[in-house]
Amino acid sequence: MNLLIYRAFAYIPVSIAISIEVMGPLTAALLTSRQKTDLLWILLSAIGMFLLAAGDINNTIDIRGVAYSVAAALFWGIYVIVGKKVSGGGGRSVAAGMLIAALIAVPLGIAQAGVALLAPEVLLTGLCVALLSSMLPFLLDVYAMRWLPSRVFGVLLSGSPAVSALAGWIILHEELSLTQCGGILSVMAACAGCALFARPRTLS
Repeated sequence: MNLLIYRAFAYIPVSIAISIEVMGPLTAALLTSRQKTDLLWILLSAIGMFLLAAGDINNTIDIRGVAYSVAAALFWGIYVIVGKKVSGGGGRSVAAGMLIAALIAVPLGIAQAGVALLAPEVLLTGLCVALLSSMLPFLLDVYAMRWLPSRVFGVLLSGSPAVSALAGWIILHEELSLTQCGGILSVMAACAGCALFARPRTLS
């Protein structure tokens, strides 16, 4: 999931990539719900995606970035579903997940950079990235999913695009049009609304 979204960042603004990525957990929530209000969240998310594309006056959207973001969305949706089930494992679940992720990511890194990965500064940077982008966030997610109601977790998750837009603006000097900002707000509203009002299906 992280590898895919990082690749997306290379082609499209961070906030747009995250706005697409949150479609994963939103879709997962909608697939397990059967409320009439689900149509509203679908409509809001569709409007958000349209505004993100329509507001691209600076040609910042690259189809490759969109493709990577969609793939990341798929894995994020799976992560939310599976994460809730394994959250009881706490740190052990995260450790197992990190081990599996390393088995996938390390060979890719070696194939791309080779022995350059063994340079002390590269190893230190990689360790910091691993801690800040994977281990700590996933560990906090696991405990949040264990202790917080699904609605609260979903509403907090809906703020990801706004936080990403702010970080992209401050750190990377990324600029979005007003239309794209409206698209991000629409996506956030869809995620928050779904988290608050969606009801899971019950087996009869």
